[in-house]
Amino acid sequence: MECRHAVSLLVFVLLLRWPALSSAGAPVSRTITVDRNGRGDFRRIQSAVNLVPDGNREWVRIHVRAGGYRENVTIPREKGYILLEGDGSWNTDIYFDNYAHGSIDDLMRSGADAIGTYDSATFKVYADNFVARDISFTNTHNTGNKTNAIQALAALVNGDRISFHRCAFRGFQDTLCDNTGRHYFHECFIKGGIDFIFGYAQSIYEGCTLVSNIPLWYGRHAGWVTAHARLHAGDPGGFVFKGGEVRGTGRLHLGRAWNKYATVVYYHVNMSSVVVPQGWAPWYAGRETNDVLFTEVGCIGPGSNMAGRVPWEKHLTEAEVGKFVDMSFIDDGWLSEQP
Repeated sequence: MECRHAVSLLVFVLLLRWPALSSAGAPVSRTITVDRNGRGDFRRIQSAVNLVPDGNREWVRIHVRAGGYRENVTIPREKGYILLEGDGSWNTDIYFDNYAHGSIDDLMRSGADAIGTYDSATFKVYADNFVARDISFTNTHNTGNKTNAIQALAALVNGDRISFHRCAFRGFQDTLCDNTGRHYFHECFIKGGIDFIFGYAQSIYEGCTLVSNIPLWYGRHAGWVTAHARLHAGDPGGFVFKGGEVRGTGRLHLGRAWNKYATVVYYHVNMSSVVVPQGWAPWYAGRETNDVLFTEVGCIGPGSNMAGRVPWEKHLTEAEVGKFVDMSFIDDGWLSEQP
């Protein structure tokens, strides 16, 4: 009897607590299903996006069933509050093979939107308040011959208050344009070789896996994980990598400075020997590296040996790096308001 009474009391307590537990996060007002085989509301993802009304203020789930979807998908600025959900990043993939036209130097100096760089993205989100979970974004353009690789984006992220959870981004050059706004990437997989995370954004990458696909025949040439573009001292921005790992093939820099206030932090990241000893490159900062903030704190693995790093890398203490790795760097409450 005492045992049954204790169980009943526990159930009663849980029922009292249940409303508080279930109210965490925002509710979803409706679900639209995409199935390439015709067993959903739409066969194409963009058709489901188009159904969301302009000026939408209620979270709408677009559930994309397992399969490969060859299409360009755009979340326009007017269609906020979309949750894009797949059946796992290994099962649900949006892929295309667009690429940018024009010289690399002109593209990067003119900005990421020059000569169609933005347009090369398989997936683009311009709206604020967007969530993606368990889905992958792929640009297949540079999959084969990487000798004459060119910008070919898997995704462009150009809104504020955006999060990605357990998503994959696959490309080679400029895989993920993390362009503007505050973003959170949680346990994501990002694969590329040249500036495969680039832009101006203010983002935290927590527990993410960064994989180099630089070919072994590149020899002495090395790629770059990041190209951050913070332009002025007063601008928000920075890429912060918390936990996770850097691995893959070939040789890889942790980043290069697109502009003179570029900000990239690696915090407690496991780095394989794919990371080159110097770690970083100045690129467009040239000799003006005083204001570049590239730093590593508490990292492990053979690639984390800082003995050969560039002399202008910043050496922050755990306390000094705190303002970057704390969630308040990007979050003033918006993450808890997502579904």
